[in-house]
Amino acid sequence: MKLFAFCCILSCLSVAVGQITWHQLGTSEYYIHDGTKVNYQAAVSACALLNATLARVKTTQVQQFLVQKINNTTANYYIGLDRINPTPTGFQWNDGTNLTADESQFGVTLDNSGGNENCVHLRHESQYKWNDISCGTTMKYICERHADIIVNGSFAKVVSSTYNSYTILDVMYKMCFDAAPYKVEASARMLDESLPYRFNVITTVVQPHFFRIKLERVDIYSGWSPSEIKISWKAYFNTAVQIY
Repeated sequence: MKLFAFCCILSCLSVAVGQITWHQLGTSEYYIHDGTKVNYQAAVSACALLNATLARVKTTQVQQFLVQKINNTTANYYIGLDRINPTPTGFQWNDGTNLTADESQFGVTLDNSGGNENCVHLRHESQYKWNDISCGTTMKYICERHADIIVNGSFAKVVSSTYNSYTILDVMYKMCFDAAPYKVEASARMLDESLPYRFNVITTVVQPHFFRIKLERVDIYSGWSPSEIKISWKAYFNTAVQIY
């Protein structure tokens, strides 16, 4: 992941999220699934649950990067390419673009055996060159998503809660995005650190122009008098967000 910037910085990183590791190359992240083998459609669905797609291996750089990360396992991996006609380049990526001759990295086994090999995988037996195969075959897969963009900010506000231990606040980003972030994290602290107030912050609504938080006092179950509180936040995007 990287902090938001108007210029793109190419880097290779590994980002661990629970049991899933995303490997970053440039502005894309790749997840190499080494668990249960599945058919092509199940692989598509599994990537979608991660807000991702099967990987588009359009350059030699991406091919070599993934092969390095696969690290010579004996598995085969679905990628996001399938057949649309019987010609050698008659394949289409899952973003709707057609395969070009320059992109093709098929091995010698491209044969459409039985006229039913409409999906594509990285084949271990041919040093991970591509191979066409029946979409019902079960194997592992590689997902791709846009690398996270993180936008952060903070502001101070006088806040109080007379009767409850919590209050609800709408927080404006002070910038407009063309899409809502998939996650917002926020924290709060007293500007006057001599005061005992401590808060838990729960994000309840996330929109392109604002997010809503529940600001709950946790040091004692009661309200509090008007006090200046600093709220800091991070918004996470895994698409190429535009700022207006």
